[in-house]
Amino acid sequence: MLSTRYADERKPVKNRIRHYRRQMGLTQTDLAKQLGTTAATVSRLETDGIKISVDWLAPLAKIFQVQLTELIDEPSPERIEMLGDLADGGAVTASKSSLQSGFLINVPATVPVAVRVKQDIGRYSAGTLLIANRLTGEEIDQAFDRDCLVGMRGGKIFLRRLIQSPKNGARFGLVPLEAGIETKYVNQLTWCAPIVMSVMYF
Repeated sequence: MLSTRYADERKPVKNRIRHYRRQMGLTQTDLAKQLGTTAATVSRLETDGIKISVDWLAPLAKIFQVQLTELIDEPSPERIEMLGDLADGGAVTASKSSLQSGFLINVPATVPVAVRVKQDIGRYSAGTLLIANRLTGEEIDQAFDRDCLVGMRGGKIFLRRLIQSPKNGARFGLVPLEAGIETKYVNQLTWCAPIVMSVMYF
């Protein structure tokens, strides 16, 4: 989350407005029209000539379709430098993608939840962080045939493969990812979160 301290600091904060403006093929005049200001003001914003505040950051983030924090060019453990593309023979070459200047971890989930794997289970190794997108109600139907975290009545949570169940009239089949555990068939889930990302630590 972007702290409001950016609106309160007296000294200008370095930003990446020029980078995203050029990436979109906009001139300073083009961007000024969308912001309802002048090209001179855009120039001062880009060169850190004036204090950047949330009042500027919010509309800029909407125009560039990025997160607010991506507009601030200051050291952050969340920002990852992109070194390039890994090619044949293990050689890294300069990246031509839009990520070449670096990126922030962006989780493809509306309601992200996570668990850390403590011991190997299925294809997931111990130490892996699993990130999932929590779904409820009719949205759960989007999770069939995917590995999911499933919330059960009573608050218990399991990692299971969610399938449509033809057995005993049950709506869902919860298939374990390891041997020795029986598949459970249920008519209702409190919620379900298909895995959308895994982060492995070494």
